[in-house]
Amino acid sequence: MLNILIVDDNKNNLFTLHTLITEHLNAQIFEADSGPMALKILLKEKVDLIILDVQMPGMDGFETAQIIRSRRKNQHIPIVFLTAAYKTEDFRQKGFAVGAADYLTKPIDTAQLISRINTYLRFIEQEQLHKQELENKVQERTSKLLEANQLLNQEIAQRKQIEQALQQAKEKAEEANIAKSQFLANMSHELRTPLNAIIGYSEMLIEESEELELDFTPDLKKIQSAGKHLLGLINDVLDISKIEAGKMEVFWESVDMEALLNEVISTVQPLVEQKGNVLTVRRPPNLPTISSDTTKLRQMLLNLISNAAKFTEQGQIILDIQYPCSESIQFSVIDNGIGMTEEQQKKLFKPFTQADSSTTRRYGGTGLGLAITKKFAEMMGGNIQVYSEFGQGTTLTICLPTSNIFNSGILSDIPANITRSLGDGIVLVIDDDLLVRETLKHDLTKLGYAVAVADSGEEGLKLAYKLRPDAILLDVNMPKMDGWRVLSILKDNPLFVQVPVIMISMETPGQKCYVAGASEYLAKPIQREQLGKLLEKYHVAHQAQKLIMLVEDDVIIREVMSNFLTKEGWQVFKAENGKVALEHLEEQQPAIILLDLIMPEMDGFEFLKQLRKQEKWKSVPVIVLTAKSLTAEEYERLSHEGGSVFKKEAYNQHELTLHIHNLISQSTFKEPTSTTGNGITLNHFSC
Repeated sequence: MLNILIVDDNKNNLFTLHTLITEHLNAQIFEADSGPMALKILLKEKVDLIILDVQMPGMDGFETAQIIRSRRKNQHIPIVFLTAAYKTEDFRQKGFAVGAADYLTKPIDTAQLISRINTYLRFIEQEQLHKQELENKVQERTSKLLEANQLLNQEIAQRKQIEQALQQAKEKAEEANIAKSQFLANMSHELRTPLNAIIGYSEMLIEESEELELDFTPDLKKIQSAGKHLLGLINDVLDISKIEAGKMEVFWESVDMEALLNEVISTVQPLVEQKGNVLTVRRPPNLPTISSDTTKLRQMLLNLISNAAKFTEQGQIILDIQYPCSESIQFSVIDNGIGMTEEQQKKLFKPFTQADSSTTRRYGGTGLGLAITKKFAEMMGGNIQVYSEFGQGTTLTICLPTSNIFNSGILSDIPANITRSLGDGIVLVIDDDLLVRETLKHDLTKLGYAVAVADSGEEGLKLAYKLRPDAILLDVNMPKMDGWRVLSILKDNPLFVQVPVIMISMETPGQKCYVAGASEYLAKPIQREQLGKLLEKYHVAHQAQKLIMLVEDDVIIREVMSNFLTKEGWQVFKAENGKVALEHLEEQQPAIILLDLIMPEMDGFEFLKQLRKQEKWKSVPVIVLTAKSLTAEEYERLSHEGGSVFKKEAYNQHELTLHIHNLISQSTFKEPTSTTGNGITLNHFSC
C-alpha cells in the first residue's frame, strides 16, 4: 500500500485530494494543513509521496520542502508541488531547486493527478524492488562471508596443527643438531689426537733427519704436509658447523700486519709453487698494526691464496693490499687461472659446493674454504666480493675494518704500543710525558720486562684490564684524569688490590701517596738502578721455575710433547691423568701445567676444579691442550675454574713454546713458602 502525505491549508482541497486518490488507488492518506504539521507526521510515519501546496501562511511549500530535504531520512521522498498558477519561470525553477519532482496546477485534473501518482508509484515500486534485491545480495554475501569465515577458522585450526607439527619438527631438528654437534666434538677429539701425534712425530723426525742429512727427509715432509692438510679439512668442517650453530666467536686483538703477512706467504708458498705459479705481493711500504682476529684473518688469506693456487697452473697470483680509507683494509687475491661463469659465481660461497661436479673431480676439496671466509668477513664487520671471467681468471676481495667496530669500551684491544719480551713480568707505564714514557720503556726493557705504555689515565685503565700487569708506574699530574683518580679506580677493583702501584711525581706526594693505596713513589728524574731495586722489592722480576707438568693420557702425545719441551730447555714431569698429577703436585711444584681434558679416572675439568681449591695453586698457569671442540658450557666451566680462554684449533710447537714463555713471564706464582706476591691470577687455556 502506498502512503501519501497531502499538505494544504485549505480543508476543501484536502478533502477533494483525499477523495480522488482513494477512489482510484489503494493508498493510505495522511493530511496536514501546514508545513509544521507535515514535518511532525514525517517524524512518525513512513511516507512514499508528498503532495505539497506552495502558497500557505506561516511556512510556505518552498520552505517546507527545503526542511524536508535537509533531513537525511526524508531526502528520497518525491515532492509534487500544488499551485494555482505559475507566476513566473523563476517561481517554477525555485520549486525544482528546493527538491520538487513535479508540479500540479489547480483546479485539480483528476486524470492528470492519478497518472502522475501512478508514475511515481512505479518508480517507488522499482526502488523497493531494487532495495529488496540489494538486501538479498547482502544476505547472500553475508552467507558467503560466514561460510568463508568458517573455512578460514578451519584453515586457522589446520595451520595451528601444522605449526605445532613444525614446532615438533624444529625441536627434533634441534635435538638432531645437538647430537650432530656432540658427534663432531667427539669425532674431532678422536681424529685430532692421532693426527697431532703424526704431525708431532713427523716434525721431530724431520729435525733429526735434517741434522743427520738423511735421504728420507722429503718423504717425512710429505707425511707432515698430508697430516696438516687432513687436519685443515677437519677444522673446516668443524668451523662451518660452529658458524651455523652461532657458536663461532671473534677475538679482537692487535695484529702486526708485517708478521702476519710473512707467516701467510711462507705457509702458502709451497702450495703456490706446486703448480708452477708465481706469487707477487703488492702492498704499501709500511703496514700498520690493526685490530682484528689474527687466527681468522690468517685463515681467510690462506683460503683465498690456496683457492687461487688450486685453479691456476703455470700462472701468476697477486696478493694486493690497500687502505681505501683509515678505517678499513682491503685484501685482493688476483689470479689468471680458469675463471668462473656467472652460474658458478652464484654457487661460490655455498658450503660443500664447488663450481660443478667436474671441478670437484679434477681439483678436489670440500668447497668450505670460501664459505668460511665469507662468514668470517661478515662476523668481523666486513665483506667479500668476487669478479671473474671464464677462462681469464678471478679476483676475490676482502674488505675489513681496521678496528673493533662492535666494541669500543674499556676492554678493547691491545694497542700497537706494547712491547712483548720473554722477560719476567709485565710493567704498565702511565704518563702523559712522551720522553718519560720512552725512557722508562727503554730502561725496563733492558731489565728484561715486557712493557706497555699509555699516555692518559683512560688508556692506562684499558691496558690494565687487558694485560693484568705485575706492576704499574703511574704519573701523578695528568690532564683529564690525574694519577690519584686512576689509583682510586684500580684499588676499588679486586683484580688490582695487590698489584704494586708506584707513583711518579716531580714533587714528593708525602703521606697522601700511601693513604690513597700506592705502594711507593718515585721522584722525577727517575734513576734506572732505583727503579730496578724497587721492582725487585715487589718480586716483579721473580724467576719462574723451569718445571712443566704434562697431564696427558695418550702415550704418543705425551712423548711427542715431552721431547720437544725438553729440547726447549724445560724439565717435564709426565702424568697420565689428573689423579696422578694431583698426587705429585706438592713435590713437583710446576711453573706451568699442560692439561688434556679427556682422560680416564680424573678428567681435565675435575683436575682443574681440585687444583683451584688450594690457595697456593690458584695462580699456576694452565694450558688446556685438547682435540675436543668445546661447547659454550665447557668454555664457561673452564673460565670459572681458571681464567680467560686462549683458543687454538690445534697446537703448533713454535706458538705453544712462545705461549708458555709468555705465561711463565706473566705468572704471579711464587714459592709455596712465600707470603708475598701481587695476587694476580693469569690463567690461559689452549684448546
